[in-house]
Order: sequence, then C-alpha cells, then structure tokens
Amino acid sequence: MNLSVAQLITWYGTRRRRSITRRTPADYGLAYDDVTFRSAHVDRIKLSGWLVPAADPRGLVILCHGHGGSRRGTLRKAVMFNRYHFTTLLFDFRACGSSEGAYRTLGYNETDDVLGAVDFVREIKEIKSLPIGVVGQSMGGAAAIRAAARCTEIRGVVAEATYAQLEAVMRRRVRLCVGPFAPAIARSCYRLGTQKIGTDLGEVSPERDIGRISPRPVMLIQDSLDIVCPRSESNRLYDAARHPKERWIVPRAPHTLAHRVAPKEYERRVCDFLTRALVSEATPAFGWVPRMDGSEAPYSRDPQ
Repeated sequence: MNLSVAQLITWYGTRRRRSITRRTPADYGLAYDDVTFRSAHVDRIKLSGWLVPAADPRGLVILCHGHGGSRRGTLRKAVMFNRYHFTTLLFDFRACGSSEGAYRTLGYNETDDVLGAVDFVREIKEIKSLPIGVVGQSMGGAAAIRAAARCTEIRGVVAEATYAQLEAVMRRRVRLCVGPFAPAIARSCYRLGTQKIGTDLGEVSPERDIGRISPRPVMLIQDSLDIVCPRSESNRLYDAARHPKERWIVPRAPHTLAHRVAPKEYERRVCDFLTRALVSEATPAFGWVPRMDGSEAPYSRDPQ
C-alpha cells in the first residue's frame, strides 16, 4: 500500500504537464516573438518561449515559472518589467507547457534549462550585450539560484518561495498529503524520485549553491503563509547566501503569490533590485551598507 501511494506521488510530481496558452503578450499590448531553444543539458531538449522586447532596454530578465506551471504564469510580471525597460524571456521548463520532455526533474535538469536560456539570448545580436537577471518562483527559483552559481553571465537573482534542499521539501509535501503515514511513504518517494530524476535528491540543494553567487546580489522573497516552502527554508537560504543579499517577507501571501497580494510593493522592490543589480556598474551603487550588527542591508530598511 505504501509503495503504491509513493509511486502515485512520484508520478504526479514528475509527470509531463502540457498546457494550452490562451493569453499572449499581445493581449497586454506587447510585441513578442515565439522562440525555441535548446536546454544546456546533455539531452538538448527543445524549450518553447516568448521573447518580449522593451523600448530602449537596459537589461534582460529571464522568468522561471514554478513546479507544474508554465510561462503563462509569469506573463503579468513580463508586462511589469516591460514598463521598466527590461526585455524579458518567458519560457516553459522541460515537460511543461509547449516544451519537449517526458518528465520534470523538480529543479535538477531545469537548472540546465535556465543555462540554455542564457546561451540563447547571448546569440541574438540585438540583445546579446544586455545584462541578465533571473526571476524565479518555487522550483523556478531553485533552478535560478543553481544556474547563477554556475554562470557569471547572470548578474542578479530574485527567488520567491524557493526550497533550500529538494529532499526536505519532498518530505514536507508527503507529510501534507498523507499525514501519519508520511515517514514510510517519504522513504519510498525518496528512492523512486532519485531513480526518476537521475541523482540523489539530497544533491539538489540551492542552499549549498547560493553562496557561490556572490559578489552578484540575491533577493529572496518569502511568502508568510507559505506551507510548501515555509520560512525555515528561506532562513536556510538567507543564512547560506553571501553578501550582497536581501530578503522581503510578505504578509498574508500564500505560496508564490506575493505579486498578487502586494502588487505595488512587489513592483517597487523587485524592479528597484533589478535596476541596481543590472544597471549599476559598481558595488557601492547597489545601495548595500554595513549595519551596526556587522551584516549588510539595503539603505531602505532591514530585510528581515
């Protein structure tokens, strides 16, 4: 019985999620191009996306959706960034939306999908010189952190509702699903998940990778009502990150919904962060200064 439940949970968590895109950037008055590119992973899976150019662009933002989502879930953010003159690339991760792929890997191979997106925009003459930032939520935030640790082309990362270690969030999700039966089923899910994605789940660890992003800045967004990736996950990531770093804890926000609960504050904080990360040339211009306790924070307020 426990094995059957574990098999079902593992299948559901990794299965392909095809979706039909009903809205496009054109519905918001934006020009765009349908694009395809290859993941940087050895499988070279073809990924689908939209490239949304901005007038007089000062940077490029790659938008990474969450587990089970698609690029359409990041469309409103692309509209917001366009107002701030950031060109955006929205794409579907492997086995999501219109992209190829038989199954999802919960942030493992998706890291190479982000790196494939970076390679793609660096091949386009009109935008190849733009500084790159990555904004990801949940699994997309984990992939963004892990990609930035490997790629210095990424000059700033915003990660919302992101897990610190895949194994821990998997066990939490199992506990939410099956309650008192969780320990035995989680052990089976761990084994089956490791077999499915091709690596030990414990090795998929943004907590371990995030420190390697420095001296490029990181912004973490923690949704206060998040039961999927609670504040303990954010604490681990924030503690492991090196300066410059900042964090915004969003009152009354469920998992990945900060931009809906506090849209004006989200726009102000995230666009200000990306402006400092991508447009400023020198570290002092980012606005981080020593605090009395020896840590660092933005001029505006304590990120805690």
